[in-house]
Amino acid sequence: MAIENRKRIYGDKITFKSLSCAPVNELGVVYLFGVLHETFDFKIESIQAGYPDCLARRKVGKNRWEEVRIEFEYDSRSFKLHGHDPAGVDIIICWKHNWKECPKRIEVIELSSLLGDAEQIDSQIQTKKILTQWQLFAQQKRLEGLKFPEIATLWKEGKIQKAPTRR
Repeated sequence: MAIENRKRIYGDKITFKSLSCAPVNELGVVYLFGVLHETFDFKIESIQAGYPDCLARRKVGKNRWEEVRIEFEYDSRSFKLHGHDPAGVDIIICWKHNWKECPKRIEVIELSSLLGDAEQIDSQIQTKKILTQWQLFAQQKRLEGLKFPEIATLWKEGKIQKAPTRR
């Protein structure tokens, strides 16, 4: 099977964490939500190719979470074009909200309009990430040119050597 030599399409330049260009499709929206989910107090339970795309929990109070069904779309009107049942989803997360007739009970989170605020919110609540011993080890070994299987083997060997002996 021949693979077409097509050029990639990029969105407008943005500077937000690890994303250098705005999303141009649903996968970009999924990625961006993955980067931002904690900023908006979501905990992802599962992501799938079927409808709805995501099951998550959203914090609604101290030690209280609600389950939410999420559908990702590049633009919100694609939800209708894809023939999805509005009763099967609580939230549409999209890059552009352009579905004026969207049922009122469905919350729409338009990431393009929140990006600046999300960056500010994220920087305010972000704590310095403390890396695990594994992460530090893996980073060092990647910089030395090792591939993941080699790193994993070295890590396992190191753990075996450091394990306390039983008497």
